[in-house]
Amino acid sequence: MKMLINGEKRDARNGAISETLNVATNEVIDTIPSATAEDIQEALEHAQEGAKIWAETPAHQRSSVLTRFVATLRENIDELAVLLAGESGKILAHSRNELETAARIFEGFAEESKRIFGQSIPLDIQPGLEGDLLITKREPLGVIAAILAFNFPAELYAQKVGAALAGGNAVIVKPPQDDSLTCIRMTEMLLEAGVPGKTLQIVTGSGSVTGDYLSRSALINGLSFTGSTRVGEMIAENTARNVVRTFLELNGNDAFIVCEDADIDLAVQHAAIGRLYGNGQVCVATKRILVEESRYSEFLAKLTDQVQGKKSGDPTDPSTEIGPLINERAAKDVENQIQQAVSEGATIHLGGKRDGAFVEPTILEITREVGIATDDEIFGPVFSVLPFRGIEEALEISNASSFGLGGAVFSTDFHKAYYAASRMQTGMVSINGGNCYRPDGSAFGGYKKSGIGREGFLYTLEELTQIKSIVMRGILTNPLSPSAATGTETITGD
Repeated sequence: MKMLINGEKRDARNGAISETLNVATNEVIDTIPSATAEDIQEALEHAQEGAKIWAETPAHQRSSVLTRFVATLRENIDELAVLLAGESGKILAHSRNELETAARIFEGFAEESKRIFGQSIPLDIQPGLEGDLLITKREPLGVIAAILAFNFPAELYAQKVGAALAGGNAVIVKPPQDDSLTCIRMTEMLLEAGVPGKTLQIVTGSGSVTGDYLSRSALINGLSFTGSTRVGEMIAENTARNVVRTFLELNGNDAFIVCEDADIDLAVQHAAIGRLYGNGQVCVATKRILVEESRYSEFLAKLTDQVQGKKSGDPTDPSTEIGPLINERAAKDVENQIQQAVSEGATIHLGGKRDGAFVEPTILEITREVGIATDDEIFGPVFSVLPFRGIEEALEISNASSFGLGGAVFSTDFHKAYYAASRMQTGMVSINGGNCYRPDGSAFGGYKKSGIGREGFLYTLEELTQIKSIVMRGILTNPLSPSAATGTETITGD
């Protein structure tokens, strides 16, 4: 597939490409261009005009374009699910679910684009300004760079591109290098639906070239990134030089607390789903499972029964239950983390082996001294289980992490569960449900090093627009009053 710059399908200027593989079969699905600096600069320059065109497009027309795209996306969802499964390693059912989520997110932003309202504020709340009326309106930021992670390319595309377009912005998308194809196809469909070619562009390639160039550019007005904290820190340094509004959704190492009075079967079910979904490559996956000592053995036995024997294979095969990681390098990283945990005192209870890009579902019994009990996030199908004594110790372990994206607590005592949830230092906590959970209307994002900003229908449009205040001076003054005739004015402020 090609990049899309100014509505045209483009190769890189130097002809460089990278291959997109189905890593389960080593089949080459397609190739994508590796953009040069000149390619990216051209897209940035076109986007300046694209931002003006789209900002001047009435909101109802922008909404109609997004709605037409949603209809086309749903018509092609079966074909796209196979494409997404093949390039990402995500099993077919999860790929289809992601695309259905993407369609729903775009649909929501199409609706919200018609509800970007301002305020009317009579200024008689301040002495001397009794005759003035302040109104506010929300305007687009301008050009948004959207840099996507590999684990949910279609859904992240929807969260960032859907919101940016709904808010009247131009967007330049930098898709993940390993699985760009679905994002390119969605971009083609949006252009076919009526988004101007200068308004929405997609430039492919590595993060070190394409992502770095975009984040350093003075021609962007906002940047939204999902990925690792390490890369997020570099992006934040780059954008700060040009004072660019930046939104970062970064690492998580979520705690999953199971109290002694919990429904163990329910907790096991959610733990298994929450860690195996997306082959364990989910930022809010179930990662640190804390189980009260009195129920620890029972939980471990039931989790083992739930996890073992899953069928691995080609993600495009409907019978496959576990697919490969995004590439073999990622699988080797997980293998090394397992070995590191063992060297720190962890015990392999189940699994622990790698075959190419596949990592078999693994259960590790750990202690607080093992790195994965705090900040070493494992991005793969690895369950880390450790016992605790009392809810205060569970909270201490949970909050010891530098990350705070999501969390979960299971207890039949609602007061205890709410107490724990309110003290967990995370952006979202589920009570009696898994933390691998992201409602469309939530303010998704994290505490601490898990990021800056929030995504969701009710929040992203605020983040990707800016407030302008317009004051009508003296509009509320009685035209027959003496002060109106003499033009009396009070000077306030700086």
